Amino acid sequence: MALELLKEGHRKALQAVGDLEHALELLRGGQAARAAAAVKATLVFLEGEQRVHFRQEEEGLFLYLAKVTGEGPIQAMVGEHDSYWKAVSTLRVLSQESGDGAELGRLLEHIVSMLKSHIEKEDTAYFPLAEERLSPQHLKELDEEMELIARLG
Repeated sequence: MALELLKEGHRKALQAVGDLEHALELLRGGQAARAAAAVKATLVFLEGEQRVHFRQEEEGLFLYLAKVTGEGPIQAMVGEHDSYWKAVSTLRVLSQESGDGAELGRLLEHIVSMLKSHIEKEDTAYFPLAEERLSPQHLKELDEEMELIARLG
């Protein structure tokens, strides 16, 4: 259940990636105001539901996986989360300014690339590892942790 919930979070995140790619197309087409509006709408998801998803990974899945993989791989993923949130924070600022569209475009490209790569790693390496190596008891505990995190927001 927990892993299915995380996979669903990835499907939603990939929809947000599509929205950011659309904003990038608008920006490249000279429609900066529409691009900024599209980014602001997507930020609602990124700063809300996706933030909860990342917490579920960090405070749930990654803690359990660290027991079977060691800390190194998990620290790398948390580092990617940190880099991602810095980029999203910058995106929030740039989407509110009427400044350099080229800078916003580069940032959108960076976030899209980063998120796609991150999701692919989790989907192809970390989730299968969890399915293979975590015990039914650990998966049950993970479900409970993720439910608590979701309720707390």
